[in-house]
Amino acid sequence: MKTRNKIRLGSFIAAAILILGGFAIRNYFMLEQSKTELEYTYRRALNDLSNSIDDMEFTLKKASYANTPTLRHELSAQLLEQSSGAKTSMSVLPFSAEKTEKISRFVSQIGDYSMSLSRKAAANIEISEEEVQSLVTMRDYTVKLRDALQEIQAHLSAEKAAVGKTKQLLNNVDEIDNLPSFDDSLDEIAKEFNEFPTMLYDGPFSDHILQKTAMFLEGKAEISKEEAAKKAAAFLKCDVSELQDGGTQDNTLASYVFNYNNDRILITKLGGEISYFTRDSDIKERKLDYDQAMASALEFLKSQGIETVKESYYVLNDNRCTINFAYTAEGENTVICYPDLLKVSVNLDDGSIVEYDPIGYLMNHHDREFPAPALTPEQAQEKVSSLLTVESYNLAIIPTAGLNEIFAYEFVCKDDEGTDILIYVNAETGMEEQLFILTYSDNGVLAV
Repeated sequence: MKTRNKIRLGSFIAAAILILGGFAIRNYFMLEQSKTELEYTYRRALNDLSNSIDDMEFTLKKASYANTPTLRHELSAQLLEQSSGAKTSMSVLPFSAEKTEKISRFVSQIGDYSMSLSRKAAANIEISEEEVQSLVTMRDYTVKLRDALQEIQAHLSAEKAAVGKTKQLLNNVDEIDNLPSFDDSLDEIAKEFNEFPTMLYDGPFSDHILQKTAMFLEGKAEISKEEAAKKAAAFLKCDVSELQDGGTQDNTLASYVFNYNNDRILITKLGGEISYFTRDSDIKERKLDYDQAMASALEFLKSQGIETVKESYYVLNDNRCTINFAYTAEGENTVICYPDLLKVSVNLDDGSIVEYDPIGYLMNHHDREFPAPALTPEQAQEKVSSLLTVESYNLAIIPTAGLNEIFAYEFVCKDDEGTDILIYVNAETGMEEQLFILTYSDNGVLAV
């Protein structure tokens, strides 16, 4: 073979090797990418499962205290949805059927049982003590499952282990010793579910929808951008010439937008009201406590002409305290108007306001006429579960999912575990409308 042909052949071979090598590398990276995407899918499913079980635990607790057909029907629908979500997440995760059979059965039972109670509620059939106890028992086992899932997630995070490794158990049982915690944790909790009794049966106020017109702005004149700029500058304590034009925001609350240093403020076109304010600041130190933050927030609202409010829930995060307020109507009876929501965030270093969100107030506040309640407090309290101790009550306006308002009694209760629970009974009909569980942590108070 001539030298030229040898060189040409060698070049072809080298090129072929490079091409094949390129394909191999490409396939390797594609395989690794697929593994990564699959792992993300597993992680997401595990997180979704944990969230569904966590939601079921709270809903089961509410269901054990619900005392009227309407609320039982609503909570049953929630349990069915949460049960379906849990089963969907479990179907994605690479667990053997043997390991999770009892858990799957339990999750399915909650959905089926909720449907049976929903049918009873629709027929106005009272829930029995045995059925209440079944809800309590379900909740107890849900807590066990929730805790087990949290332990599994903590192990995966600490060990930097991959959920996908469990998939190998389906094809290679000999590797079970290489995964001592993840599937074993499910095995342990499944053993506890062997003791779950056989069931015999047939079968976030603050975030309510704001899609109507802004009631507080109705009938107010539209202002120009120049007028809005003057209002923004007065609030930010700067000269109008120092403001930067941020354009407009054209939605339900059409507003002019202005920026100044780290501040951003929106002024409504109708009436010239502040619809939002935020200050981008890195708060490095927490010097103030909740009571001091509350005092700053109340003083700020007073400067905005809003003096009668009731604080409800708060969150501490990034050295700021965000407090939710509801407007209170003073008169013969004080009525808490929960749709008229105001959110104020306070800098816990110096007490300054770093965020103000009055959207709920602008959308819903108006002059209301409150009729005399058809039910006395004592009559309304009869609708509260006997498992709860009523500590106090207020009159309140609460929003519905259909953008309506309900005049209700708000009962602040405790259960035998010391948990704070809010129950809302319609002051006109006696119907149990809403039930919330208050959760407390170092980061604040929330209603779920």
